[in-house]
Amino acid sequence: MIEPNTEDRLEAERIKIEYMKVQERLAIQALVSTTRAVLMAEGAILQTWLDFQAFKMQNFSTFQVPASLEGGLTGGAADAINKTLTEVPKPDLSSPIL
Repeated sequence: MIEPNTEDRLEAERIKIEYMKVQERLAIQALVSTTRAVLMAEGAILQTWLDFQAFKMQNFSTFQVPASLEGGLTGGAADAINKTLTEVPKPDLSSPIL
């Protein structure tokens, strides 16, 4: 039986270790890519929800608050508060996730 010499065994072990390192790097890259994709999807869902909440906030300040104050204020004060509340811009709520 022919047995490989020490140098050949060391070279084979070095190649095996390098191959395992490459496999580990690829596994880590795949994990990072998958995690990034999941976070992007969650960020998109959250942004849609935040846009809807901003719409609800603007709707509340533009329509519901003036309607609630209608009986309590009269004259110039009522006109001023209605004008001010109808000019409230839609809040800019942005997703903290990517």
